[in-house]
Amino acid sequence: MSRPTHVYIIASPRPRSGKTLLARALTEFFRTDGRPVGAFDLDTMDAALASFLPEFTVRADIADTRGQVALFDELIIDNEKPKVVDVSAHAYETFFNVMEQIGFALEAPRQSVDPIILFCANAEPQSAKAFAQLHSRFPGATLVPVYNDGVVRGFNLRNDFPATSETALPLRIPAMSPSLRAIVDVKPFSFADFRRQAPAGISELLATELASWIRRVYLQIREMELRLLLSSLRGSLRERLSQQPFETPPAPG
Repeated sequence: MSRPTHVYIIASPRPRSGKTLLARALTEFFRTDGRPVGAFDLDTMDAALASFLPEFTVRADIADTRGQVALFDELIIDNEKPKVVDVSAHAYETFFNVMEQIGFALEAPRQSVDPIILFCANAEPQSAKAFAQLHSRFPGATLVPVYNDGVVRGFNLRNDFPATSETALPLRIPAMSPSLRAIVDVKPFSFADFRRQAPAGISELLATELASWIRRVYLQIREMELRLLLSSLRGSLRERLSQQPFETPPAPG
């Protein structure tokens, strides 16, 4: 059985919810694993993902039909190459409207493409409403709540953003100290490069904090990948069994 192509759609209708940090970490997780990865930055203003990872990121403008077609044509390709889509807040409605109109969540599994929506939660009621709407609009897609402790620390959001399946267990992104964020948020910082060699000038304390942060985030990503692959394998086995003809055993004697 070939590996399905995972399309990770990182989204929130609210700005400053940790989307791009997660998109960077996810893209660099695959880099660290030595696997090809494609990233798409839908932020036509700041394009932070593209500026941190220009070698791996395509800037995508979906304000018109041409840009929409170009993006979704790339996302539907089954090449076993994981794709990371950083959906900016201003592109949120357009992206999911197009996704619904073209039936992407329905067509993708037929092409062995598995869309996973990573929804970056916050404590605003509009965020919980948007999460519930996505679950209703795309029942076939895996919808994973993401809690960034730098954004939602002190709030209990599990009732507002429940796990939608055993596969879609929440991700929790640890908070970083302000001193560490000041390093991580300066281009061209790279998590993958840090794992090879810590940048000059970083203190041992901050290096230890960052190594722990990367370890915790990457472990959750790897566990999520395993759940997705096991779910796909179970689905494939069920489909094969359902296609096998049932043979009545011969009568005794």
